[in-house]
Amino acid sequence: MSDKRVVVVGAGKVAYRKVRQLIKEDIQSLVIISKKFLPEFFEMEYPKMKLFTKCYDSEDIKHADIIFAATDDEDINNLIKQEAKPYQLVNHISDKAQSDFYNMSEIKYKDINIHFRSNGTNCSGVKQLSKAVQTFLNEVYEEEDDV
Repeated sequence: MSDKRVVVVGAGKVAYRKVRQLIKEDIQSLVIISKKFLPEFFEMEYPKMKLFTKCYDSEDIKHADIIFAATDDEDINNLIKQEAKPYQLVNHISDKAQSDFYNMSEIKYKDINIHFRSNGTNCSGVKQLSKAVQTFLNEVYEEEDDV
């Protein structure tokens, strides 16, 4: 992802979760566009991230390689998908059928990375399962390390 330009349109809870994952990568640039932002966005530190408080405009995605249509307005998310070029990958949070890809949940335990995904069919289930596995690893294996 180091050479990818990423645009996230929207700055609510879903967008925040996606951005938290994105800043773990060494992407070329990260632009977030929204009329309103969760306060948590302003607490994030990532040198390649820029926040723009504005309404979506087709120019916003013109140079993006990867686009997250993550607003709470399905019509705007649809418009973003329509205006994206064929070479741009779009994650449409309102309609998995319009998504070019799905995100994975990742947990880390020591030097192991574990990924979970449902291909967009059960995001809350993936979230619950990944939390349960993380808790299990922390509780069970930490106890074994102490023995």
